[in-house]
Amino acid sequence: MKTYIYIIALLIGSINMTQAQEIRYVTADNGLNLRVKPDKNASRVTKLDYGTKLRILEHTNEKLSIRDNGEVISGEWVKVMTLDDEYTADFGYVFNGYLAEDEFKKRFKIKFDRLFTLQVEPIDALIFNRTKDTVNVELGLGETIEGNTIKISHHIDYKKIEVFQKHENSISIMDEGPHCDLTSWKHYHSSWVPLTSLSGNRFKTNTYAPEAQSKFLKVDINEFKAAAKEHCGDDWAKLVKDVKSINEWPSMVAMSTIYLRVVFTNMNDEQIEKIITFEIPMGC
Repeated sequence: MKTYIYIIALLIGSINMTQAQEIRYVTADNGLNLRVKPDKNASRVTKLDYGTKLRILEHTNEKLSIRDNGEVISGEWVKVMTLDDEYTADFGYVFNGYLAEDEFKKRFKIKFDRLFTLQVEPIDALIFNRTKDTVNVELGLGETIEGNTIKISHHIDYKKIEVFQKHENSISIMDEGPHCDLTSWKHYHSSWVPLTSLSGNRFKTNTYAPEAQSKFLKVDINEFKAAAKEHCGDDWAKLVKDVKSINEWPSMVAMSTIYLRVVFTNMNDEQIEKIITFEIPMGC
């Protein structure tokens, strides 16, 4: 009898362990409500962002079906705890029709106080400076926001949201591995171009052909060589002493920054502008 009891105890412990490790991720594009009870009318604890990591604590078996863009999503209410913050966690109930087993990157988010939040499809990026109206973002190696989808989540009522894009080209001097970027010298700036608006305050960012990424101002070649010495040093200046053009190896023109300008028109017809700059690693 003791043997059977021991086996049953092991099985129960194994089941509990499996449930404790039942990890899911939020797939709702606009976020998922976390409620105090398994009821659509219950008070909301918070709204969980797309990609939020959760642990399922309990299956309620209280079924629910939701119609989303003509599709019926069926599931149940589950009790969960959030896992993204190692120091604090939120507890509550969510509809599991918008939960997935596979982990995926969360969107990159930039919040402008109470006005709006801009979300970019998952990229490797870091905010390194911000003011009231501007945010500076450093992209990871090989990253770009070209051809990406961005979403504007408004926090107040509005009449119109517009997004514009332009890019900046700079000169880089290459060596066997390292490079020196003249990002504090002259630049080429394109014109602002409006982004294509998609449904749900989403916008498609523009892409740039190689010709657009190699455009630059008309520069005297000797002025460029002097700038190379001033900004990079004697060793780098020696590398370009014989070049006839800023696009002749080991110098090159490349895209260094992409700018987004968000124009938010509120209910009083006041236009509020915010600028986000995405700095791109050069010479790679």
